[in-house]
Order: sequence, then structure tokens, then C-alpha cells
Amino acid sequence: MEEQERTQNTAEDLLDVQSVMQAFGIHTWENLGPAEFSNDTSLGLLVGIEGRRYILRERPESPMGQDGGHHYAFQRYLREQGIPLPALHQTPEGAPFVAVGEDRFELQEWPEGELFSTLNPRSFQWCGSAAAMLGRLHQASSRYPGAQYRWPAEAHIGAMVQNWLGLARERADTYDNQAIAMALTTWVEQWEKILPASMMAIGAGKDLPEFHIHGDYHALNLRFDPQGVTSVMGLEASRWEKRIFEVAYALFYFCALSWHPGETLTPPLVKRGFDPERARQFLAAYCEVFPPVKGEAALLADALTIVAPIVTINGPLEDLFFVQEEFSDTRVEGLMERLEWANSLPAWLNRIRPALQEMWA
Repeated sequence: MEEQERTQNTAEDLLDVQSVMQAFGIHTWENLGPAEFSNDTSLGLLVGIEGRRYILRERPESPMGQDGGHHYAFQRYLREQGIPLPALHQTPEGAPFVAVGEDRFELQEWPEGELFSTLNPRSFQWCGSAAAMLGRLHQASSRYPGAQYRWPAEAHIGAMVQNWLGLARERADTYDNQAIAMALTTWVEQWEKILPASMMAIGAGKDLPEFHIHGDYHALNLRFDPQGVTSVMGLEASRWEKRIFEVAYALFYFCALSWHPGETLTPPLVKRGFDPERARQFLAAYCEVFPPVKGEAALLADALTIVAPIVTINGPLEDLFFVQEEFSDTRVEGLMERLEWANSLPAWLNRIRPALQEMWA
């Protein structure tokens, strides 16, 4: 009976896929199976079309919902500027997606290259390659002739970090394990104490470059080969923003966290703070392409202070917030180690503030 139901479901799925492909004007194609490592929530199917591979997926939406077509227009522009974004298969009418019922689908060209792994012998080189590619993307974006796409005030970075810290305080107040709850409360209180000064410093910064950023520039949204970055993906959160925040985000992602394909958790890369050699490599590679303006490098520690709580909750402490199952003793021990690392960050950032400025400038 179960086998019969699976067969029926498979047939129905293939019929659904066929209707989507026909909407793209494609009648001959090959089903190559699930698209491995895709971030799609529904269809993530690898298909072959005239000898080329594509990922058929539900269209990812901007975190703010409809963006007026910004990310399609921006991606098209970046491809024209030589940024290696996978192309989207167009419909006969030239649209980058199709509507089938209430759903929207894309056919994205398969991104060639390897996933980033901290254990890969090339990971140090790739860290610099990621930084240089971010510099190229930012440089191209600074010349973008399209309309500005801004997120609403409640989604600006200052509001976002306060919302995430509010979530952390709620989690600490309701968590059963007293040691974890106390460590998390200490973490929240540290950031609440130092954030206002960093926000004021960034706000007082003069002529800080602003343009459309990638919005989610981390290891899972890039692919690599021995020469460097081969594909850039995941621009659904692109919006108008100060570039210093994206530099800070990317520096944190590539120099503070450990990435292992197939694993959901991104633990700290080193016992305290960031890997200093990777940080120096990252900032030097970015600077070579798109240097900071006067006074900008001095604010990098402040930008990191603002983004650190957001990245920490969605990285090293992700299981504390988004995993519902009860932790084993071993997992509690690992979580306490990560909380210790997180609690050491404010003092570490304050201590290396001059070094960060020197690295970028």
C-alpha cells in the first residue's frame, strides 16, 4: 500500500514538474534528480536542457516580500558587469519566472564549482577570493543606474539587532538550563551596553559609501575552483545599505566561523574572536579592489559590534534558538563553549579595534 502511494505521488510530482517546464516553453528535458545543496524549500530539481544543467525551484522571495523586481534587475546588471551570477532561463516572453497556479518558479543555471569548506586546503586562498569578489560586486553596485530599493525603517540594521537581542532575552528568561540561561543573559546585557556608542559612531560617519549590497554574502552562497570564486548566488535580501555593514558581515562569516558542507551549525573557527590571518587576508583582498574612504576603516569595529549579535544567533548559537529537541549533556557542553566564545567577543572587538583599522586601511 505504501509503495503504491509513493508511486502515485511520484507520478503526480512529475506531472507538476512537466506543467512548470511547459510554462517555460520547454518540452524536452531530462530529470537529473534532486538538486544537492540547494537552499530551496519546495522544488529543488536538477534538470537537463539541451546539454545544460538547471535547478528548477520555487522562486525565493525577498525577506520584505515583493521588491518591485529589484533583485532581477540588479542581478542582470551585475552579470553584465562580469560578476559570475548563474543565469535564469527566460520564458518565451522574456520573463525570469513562471506562475503555475499560486506558485512562482525559476530555472536557475547550475552553479559550477565547489562549496566552501574550512577543512579544504584552499580555504585560506578562497577567503581572499571571496573578499575580492565582494569588492568587485560593490564596485559595480556603486555604478548601478537602477532605482534605489530600500527596506522599511523597522527592518534597518539598528532595529534588526534590537529585535534579535529581544529574542535572545526572551529565550534566556524561559530556558530550563540555568547555566545556559545565565550565560545568554550575560551575552545580551554586554551587547545592550555597548551597542548605542557604535550606532552613534556609524551615524556620525561622514560620506560612508551606500549602494545596493548583496544582502547575504556568506560561504553557502558562493562556489569556488582553484582560481577563486566561480558563482555568486542568494541576492534575495539585496537592498540599499552602507557598504561597511556588508564588509563586517562577510568578515565575520569568513574569518570567525567554521564551514563544513552538509552541516547546519557554523561553530567558531578559533577559541577567541576571529582568525587574525584570515581577517588580514580578507580585508587586504577587499581593499585592493575597493578601498575604504577617509574615516571608514576606523568604524569597522563599530560595524562589527552592530552585526555580531545577528550573525552569532544565526550561526554559532543557531541550535539554541531554532532547535526544539532537548539537548544531550554533550551538546550542552558544546553550547556552553560557544556561549563562552560569544561572551568574549565584545572585549575582543574593543581590544583589536586599532588592528582592524590598520588591516583595512
